[in-house]
Amino acid sequence: MSQYVDFSPVIAGVMRWGIWGARLDTDAMAHMISSCVEMGVSSFDHADIYGDYTTEEEFGRAFKKSGIARDKIQLITKCGIMRPCLQRPEYKVKHYNTSKEHITQSVHQSLKNLRTDYLDVLLIHRPSPFDAL
Repeated sequence: MSQYVDFSPVIAGVMRWGIWGARLDTDAMAHMISSCVEMGVSSFDHADIYGDYTTEEEFGRAFKKSGIARDKIQLITKCGIMRPCLQRPEYKVKHYNTSKEHITQSVHQSLKNLRTDYLDVLLIHRPSPFDAL
């Protein structure tokens, strides 16, 4: 069943809100979320890898603290990149994984991190060049 989602005219990219950029703490991130929504920017673009797999969880804590109702925002996230970092020591080399198992695991983790029971859009971050073979 298809459901229409009304995205804001501008989508806030959160890639640099965490440790890959601004290093916003929970309070600052909650303020940023609230400020965006007040300005009419209610759609937020994530990826599981942002902040070495930390930004979604930071956003989830901040979103909860903001007190904004879930139906007032739209959450977009991406998966499919396996990026080696301290949080994922089992990944020895950067690669792509678009298997059903990996996508399913990524979605469950993103739902948990973002503290929500649904995503408005899920994207494959980058298709594997091997999937086309």
